[in-house]
Amino acid sequence: MYKYFAAPLLLVLSLTACQTMSHAQKPEGLMKYGYPHVLKTINFKPGHAVTVKVADAYTMGKPYGYETITIPADAFTMPVKFEILAGTNKAWDKKVPSNLKVVANFAYLVTNAKTGAIVKKFNKPAMYSVTDSMITKDSVYWATTAAQPPKLINANKASKINGTTLSHATPVSAVGWIITTPKSEIKMSKM
Repeated sequence: MYKYFAAPLLLVLSLTACQTMSHAQKPEGLMKYGYPHVLKTINFKPGHAVTVKVADAYTMGKPYGYETITIPADAFTMPVKFEILAGTNKAWDKKVPSNLKVVANFAYLVTNAKTGAIVKKFNKPAMYSVTDSMITKDSVYWATTAAQPPKLINANKASKINGTTLSHATPVSAVGWIITTPKSEIKMSKM
C-alpha cells in the first residue's frame, strides 16, 4: 500500500528550494492537513539557539512522552515566528498501515516576523527528538505532504534511535512528520 522510497522525499524537499512564499498565500499550510494545533510558539532571533520540550501528541490526557526541538543560532538570518504544530495520534493512526501505531506527529509553521511570509527552508536544520516508551529499534520516521489525503514518505534513513529516543534533523517546514512503531512491538498497556 505504501512505498518505502527515499527518492520521493528528495522530490518533496526539492519543492522547497525557495526559502519564502508570498504573504498573499495563507499561512495555514500543514495546519489544514493533519496538524491543526499549535503546541508551542517561539519568537526566534538570529544568533540565539533555542531548545524547547513539548508533549509528543496533542491529547487531552497525559502524553506518553515528549519531543525536544533545538533550533540552531544560525537557522535563520531574520527573526521568525516558529510554531510547533501537532494533530492527534489517533487521527494519524487511520492513515498508516493497520500493523503500525503512531507514536508522535509534528510539523512547523515558520513565518518571517516582520513580513509574515512563510519560511519553508532553514539555513541549518532544527534537531528533533522524541523520547517515548513506544519507540523501538523498528520505529519509522515518515514525512507527510500537505495534501488530502496526505502521502507518507519513509524518511527514516537519517533517523538515529538510541533506546526509547528517536532523533532526526528537520531542515524544512514544507512537510510534516509522524513516527510509527509496529503494534507487535508495543505492549498493550503502553497503548
